[in-house]
Parts: sequence; C-alpha cells; structure tokens
Amino acid sequence: MTNSFKSLKDLGYQQAKTGDTLVEQAQSAIEMITGFPADITPEAKAELFSGYQLRFNENRPAVTYVIVNGHYIRATEEQIANKKVEKVDIGVAYAFSYSSQEFGKLANTNPALHGLVKQWRDDASTYCSNRLGDLKRAAQKILSQGKTAQRKTLDFAESLEKAFDQLQSSVKVKHSRGDTTADPAKFKAAVDAFYKAYKV
Repeated sequence: MTNSFKSLKDLGYQQAKTGDTLVEQAQSAIEMITGFPADITPEAKAELFSGYQLRFNENRPAVTYVIVNGHYIRATEEQIANKKVEKVDIGVAYAFSYSSQEFGKLANTNPALHGLVKQWRDDASTYCSNRLGDLKRAAQKILSQGKTAQRKTLDFAESLEKAFDQLQSSVKVKHSRGDTTADPAKFKAAVDAFYKAYKV
C-alpha cells in the first residue's frame, strides 16, 4: 500500500479527522435509527450493510476466474482478453446475488463455486459486522457522555417521506428473503399514486 501521508503530522491530522467523522456518523445513526445502538431493525441493518458492502467492494474488487473442468482459477490477462475462455467475475455483488436458499443448494450443485462464494460472503459479512460494531461503540460513547440526539420535529409531509423510505427498505429486504407479499415495484407504484392523490 502506498504511503499517502506527507508526514506524521499529516497522518495525525487525518486520523483525528476520521475519528471526528465517525462521531458525526454515530450521532446521525442515533437520530435516524430508533433505539440505536441498543436496537436496530433488520431493515436499517440491511441498509447499512449495503453501504458497507459498497466500500468492501472498493477495497476488494471482483476477481475474474476461468472455469476449467469444474475448477475456478484466477484468470491471467490473456485469458481475460480471450472471449472463447469460459470465465466469471466473482466479488461481493456476485456472492450476495444468491438468496440463502440458492446458496445452500450450491454446495451440492457446484461445490467449487460454493467454496468461492462462501469465502466472499464470509469476508464481506465480517467486514460489515465490524463496521457496525464501530458505529455502535461510537454511538454508545456519545450516549454515555450524556449527550442526546437532537431530533428534528417533522411536519406531516416529512413524516410521510420518512415512513415511505422505511417501508421501501423493508419491502426490498422482505422481497429478497422470499416474502411473496413484498413487491417493490407494486409498492413504488402505490406510493406514486398516493402522492399524486394527496399532492403534498
């Protein structure tokens, strides 16, 4: 990793700045997630994890593998350029494109791929859990110092927007888990129709 700091003074400044940023983020989490850090809804956790996964992907981009006799091998530059070679890009997005049920079946249908996907899922999950832990600890420190979240009093239109945002996150999570009553497209259409009728 290239050292991007000009001096130890610069390193110290950047570290302090990062710490301040985490405090601000923890304060926002307290304001945005009811009961945080002691409680967090599955929907709020899923949203945070989606953000953590984006950063994980920046740190660890997808890897191109060639498939040879059922085995997955890191592709060389020549193989990547060769359109005739069977290959697949595997990273955090690919790994989590499988539902839990699909991932479980993969162990029997394609053990080699299952092993790769499992490693990506495990590594990303650990990363996300650690980042949530950082946020919770920072939030707990804020609360232990007697600081309280400054909650804005929302007008009705803002309350509607917040409620619909939370429900939109919920319907996406439940749909991804196989809930047949959760339809993101129908929900969006219903919200659009509501706003058209209510005109807030």
